[in-house]
Amino acid sequence: MLELGLTKDAPGAKWCKIWEIEEELYGYEADIFPKYKNCFPFKLWICFRCLPKEYGRKSMRRFYKNDNALGIDIAIEEETVRPFINGKYQPLSKESQRLLMGKTFYSFLVETFKKYKRKLEGIQDFGELFLNDTRQWLCKHKWLEEE
Repeated sequence: MLELGLTKDAPGAKWCKIWEIEEELYGYEADIFPKYKNCFPFKLWICFRCLPKEYGRKSMRRFYKNDNALGIDIAIEEETVRPFINGKYQPLSKESQRLLMGKTFYSFLVETFKKYKRKLEGIQDFGELFLNDTRQWLCKHKWLEEE
């Protein structure tokens, strides 16, 4: 049953590439999810938010019982993506934004699987393999740097 749902909440400004980058995760779904479709009987929803620090939005996770979906809502501060340096905004390159998103996503997914290891079917048995495959995919597609 494992399916991916994506959504985002980010400025439509030219400097913010989160909209474009998140779409790459459909390739992640196509490459990784078929192997685990019968291992996890829930959907995985991912939302990336790029919002001003003043909003105070924190990353969060939640299981939506009525939708049978594990939701991961990742907040990235606008000021991180477009820092103000020496009197002007210096937006990160698309590649740097992808790495920021990848590092944030992967670490939050690992924490989420730890939290739900005994609560959601499949994570205890297949979670580690899924996370390893996820990490490999993220490295291959330049969402994470090789270690």
